[in-house]
Amino acid sequence: MANTFLTPEIVAKEALMCLQSNLVMADLVHRDYSDEFVSVGDTVSIRKPAKFVAKNFTGTTSAQDITEGSVPVKLDRFRDITVAVDAKQLSLDIADFSRQVVEPAMQAIAQAIDEDLLAVGIQGAGYVRAGTENAADLADIADLAKKLDMNKVPTANRSLVLCPEHKYRYALTDNLSKVAYAGDSLALRDALLGRVYTLDTYMDQNAPGSNAQTPGTATAFTVSGTAGESVVTVEGADGTVAAGDGFILGGYLYRFTAGGSGELTIDQPLMESVEGAAAAVVNAPMSLAFHRNGLALVTRKLALPMGAAKAAYASAGGLGVRVVYDYDAATKTDKVSFDIIYGIRALDESMICALKG
Repeated sequence: MANTFLTPEIVAKEALMCLQSNLVMADLVHRDYSDEFVSVGDTVSIRKPAKFVAKNFTGTTSAQDITEGSVPVKLDRFRDITVAVDAKQLSLDIADFSRQVVEPAMQAIAQAIDEDLLAVGIQGAGYVRAGTENAADLADIADLAKKLDMNKVPTANRSLVLCPEHKYRYALTDNLSKVAYAGDSLALRDALLGRVYTLDTYMDQNAPGSNAQTPGTATAFTVSGTAGESVVTVEGADGTVAAGDGFILGGYLYRFTAGGSGELTIDQPLMESVEGAAAAVVNAPMSLAFHRNGLALVTRKLALPMGAAKAAYASAGGLGVRVVYDYDAATKTDKVSFDIIYGIRALDESMICALKG
């Protein structure tokens, strides 16, 4: 007999807690959330953080308009995990059910959100630093901070998110070997390496990089393809393309399943049709330095389905997770679905810098 206390409301709250504890990037960017219900593909407007200019007072004031403005964000990132469960699993208490089902599901969704934020940030970076051979003096990281300084980016709320290879490349330095505390998120506490050159420095395993044993050498190419298809045409490559390399297009990271040129397969269908689009090549370790106001994560509530008898939505701190219980008559199995909808937007390229190679 199923545990009557294991309701969708309880599972949704547990899922939200697990999701919050596994995110790194989402806690470092500008967040926009409201209680309005949306559908996949809807576009919402969000306010950009305001900017002002301090003027000399010469006897009279000069009023300034609030120049925060607004930008449209398409809520096109709909992440879903549906799990078939049996009566034995449904009879577990919440702690066991969380360990077996909820935590792995939320870890996968958190990974997807972090991957998407990093992909959008790297594609929208206003400055890209090529990594040098000698990393011991942190010249690469200093250059990223210098660029933010020159762009007059506030020193508070700056972050540097390193890929694992860059983490261990720079971790031998004293500044990055000091462990510090980072708020209430366990993921942030585990990820924080230290503060260096005004940057709170973290590691995120979801940062883009090549999965190839021997990455390709291309630094630029164009991509053509049809939405929904997993085959693209690669042209104009100024070097080689290897299986496991990838590219970022429209804020999505795609990886090649085979190397070469011309028509190549990728690991997931294209989100939109493109013709000769310049892509951000991913064949080397990539990390990101940014200010909180440079990137936005926008989330909204998904409506509870009318056809599902048991469903719940839990939200807090600008995040929300929907949980739906359902029964598949064709396979005679119970299913639990976890999903979330969100959009991502680069707000200001002058506040975003990337480190590659």
